[in-house]
Amino acid sequence: MTARPRTVFRTMPLPVLLIAVLLTAALLGTGLVPARAQDDPEAIRPTVQAWLLREISKPTLVLTQYSYEGTSWSDTGLGCPVEGATYQPGTVHGYRWTFEYDNHVSYEVHSSIDGGIAVLCSAVNAGSDISLTPYRTSTFAILSPESWLVFPGPNAEVVFGPQPGTACDQPGMRVVVVGRVASGVTPDQLIDEYLGSMGAADRPTERTTVGSFGRTTGYESACQSTTSSATQQRRVSTFIFYGIAYRVEQWAPLAESATWDPLFIQMVSQFGPPDAGIVSATPDAGGADTGGETGADTGEDGAAGNAADLGDLPPFPLTFIFVGDVFLGALNDIPGRSITITPDTERRYLGFSPDGLYIAYTNITDAQLRVMHATEGRSPRRLALDIRTDFPPAWSADSQWIAYVLDSGETDDNGAALLEVHAIHRISGEQRQVTSFAFGGDCSTDSTDPADRLYDAETGGYVLAWLTHDRVLVSTRCDGGLALINPADGSRIDLGPDLTSGVLAPDHHRFAARTAEGLVIVDFDTFQSRSLMVGTDAQQIAWSADGQTLYYATAAPRDTATLDDPDLADRGEAVFGVWPVTVAVYDLTLVQVDVTSGAETLLWQSQGRGIGRIAPAPDGSGVLFSQISSSLLVAEAFQSGADQLALDATWPQPALYWLPASGERGYLLAFAGQPAFAPITVGP
Repeated sequence: MTARPRTVFRTMPLPVLLIAVLLTAALLGTGLVPARAQDDPEAIRPTVQAWLLREISKPTLVLTQYSYEGTSWSDTGLGCPVEGATYQPGTVHGYRWTFEYDNHVSYEVHSSIDGGIAVLCSAVNAGSDISLTPYRTSTFAILSPESWLVFPGPNAEVVFGPQPGTACDQPGMRVVVVGRVASGVTPDQLIDEYLGSMGAADRPTERTTVGSFGRTTGYESACQSTTSSATQQRRVSTFIFYGIAYRVEQWAPLAESATWDPLFIQMVSQFGPPDAGIVSATPDAGGADTGGETGADTGEDGAAGNAADLGDLPPFPLTFIFVGDVFLGALNDIPGRSITITPDTERRYLGFSPDGLYIAYTNITDAQLRVMHATEGRSPRRLALDIRTDFPPAWSADSQWIAYVLDSGETDDNGAALLEVHAIHRISGEQRQVTSFAFGGDCSTDSTDPADRLYDAETGGYVLAWLTHDRVLVSTRCDGGLALINPADGSRIDLGPDLTSGVLAPDHHRFAARTAEGLVIVDFDTFQSRSLMVGTDAQQIAWSADGQTLYYATAAPRDTATLDDPDLADRGEAVFGVWPVTVAVYDLTLVQVDVTSGAETLLWQSQGRGIGRIAPAPDGSGVLFSQISSSLLVAEAFQSGADQLALDATWPQPALYWLPASGERGYLLAFAGQPAFAPITVGP
């Protein structure tokens, strides 16, 4: 290559340059290319600069100074070839540019003489400090120096560095998505395998826990180059998240290790899938199975979107559980205000009365039914004691009475518990027994998964529904069966042992139930059942406010992990309360069904323990739902040796999402659960 002798430096006033950058971007956006003269590099500079800002995805940077130098190259690689790329031979005249921006990074760009070809050769930190910035893909997130360039490679690899390639005299980093690993594999085992493949060894004292899911170690190694035998200080870190393994390799010249190694540890300390615990909006149409909680429409960072302005959401009143207490707020004003102040008390079955004036819930800890006025601001009143906490309360159609279930303490001839349905007036406190029924079955479980209990609490218990004409619908067995009771004459209609839970329609005349063959709608006016021929694996069900649409959620087991190492028993019992422990992660979906045609639309898919409460908006503008994270995150953090703070951060919890009907991405609103909207007739 030959270089022309002239090098020109320019320092630019920031306001003037900003206008120039915006004007250039506008011209490029219209497809217009300004006229350029071969001997006038200033004419093509705006084009090259605009290309650079697009290449590094930083369109708002402001240029502080630049320089250029005329030169020539032997092919279209312009002196900065990228490994694996092919170039056309032949002399190319052009310019070597250096642009320095207000992020204190100096970028070297080579361009052809007309600016039609440009390559980014290097990025060097021009300030006194090395600034780290987040980098996110659909599979991982990590900190990297602001000045480093990013080079996606084959086999789910991404290389970071100040220039293309892995020069021995330069620092750098490579992130590799290793893929799915067997249950029980630990990050330490992955490090051992990697070091063995490299013919290297670390000192046992080098191994430390990093982040919530990883282990890291440092070692020295000869540079992997045919042209250099320099020694590098290297660091390898491994992570396991939802059964997917990741490896981060970092290197720097040995003489610079004191500067870079602390930065390397800082980078990997923030490693993880983008927004761990956040799920993706819209289904993935295909692609690699990375096991992360992301899908096709998640944007560049791979995470579900956060609402930029909650004020733009519909102002519908709702209640939910947040930080252990009952809150009353609005969709556009979360969390609103707390109406209880005892977060250690477990509560379930939040719901508004049909007129929207009262909120009822069950105090699980004390087996109490409590009710409060939605707008007066008074504390919840206790209406009943010693109730069955596995049945929800049920409002009468006129909102004056609320029913609940008591255990009589007796059994029938088959050993089934004899239960009583009682009702109490919401204001006067007058009580009466409505009916009684037998409830049988043995459905006890011995799960050790911490997420299971939270999921069970979020999804509710058996069926108690108050229909028109004071008829009552109840579950008759824990493993299936519904009965319709008319307290006026004591008549009872068994609707079938195959009906397993469900939800009452807004008109109180229909009920959507689960069966092994799919969703069934029971009409209480005709006593006809109609199968929708969908939802064979449905678990949670909800009606739209207009009664024309059903929503259902599924949870299919994806992976399980058992922790049973006797050497970890004491620590395991302290963390999980039991040992051994078996945990699982599930593939989750949320599906919409037209009740007339049976047509299905897949709205959401992700991973976790399960979708809990589904609450369609009163006006059909979207659906609000809670999702429980998987305990597999805790198990993986536990195996990586994470401290209690990290274990607490990964402990299963519900997260509240809003999915607009417009098809936009879903929004994480809060880490909250059990959402319930007030009727649409009630103001915020």
